[in-house]
Amino acid sequence: MALNRLVSVDSATLVGLVTAAGVYLIYQNSLPSVADVRVGMPHDSDVEKARKAAAWKSAALIGLVFVIARNLDSYIISGGALVGIDYLYKHANATNPTTKKLDTSVAESSAPGLEQAYPLPDYESEMAA
Repeated sequence: MALNRLVSVDSATLVGLVTAAGVYLIYQNSLPSVADVRVGMPHDSDVEKARKAAAWKSAALIGLVFVIARNLDSYIISGGALVGIDYLYKHANATNPTTKKLDTSVAESSAPGLEQAYPLPDYESEMAA
């Protein structure tokens, strides 16, 4: 009985690791290397679109394996790999290559012209009067 339990845990771990390798391969084939993304301009919209597509493909793979295997251990392992790899690419895409620091400015594609859409009142002119 204990041997059967040990074998099922090992096979679930193996399925999780193989699925995590699949997630890694999806990202490697969909995006340039993390080093290449890091030396590019921050908030590159093409890299962001490719990253999101790779994340959806990976999530579909993980979901398919979860439906087939029906084991939470493999789901946790492969989901952790997805979160980690996606974070690496997202962080590399937000890093400024000249300062080597995270660029916290708002990306151009996220909210263009928002300050014109909701302008704040100018309180300086009221205080001067």
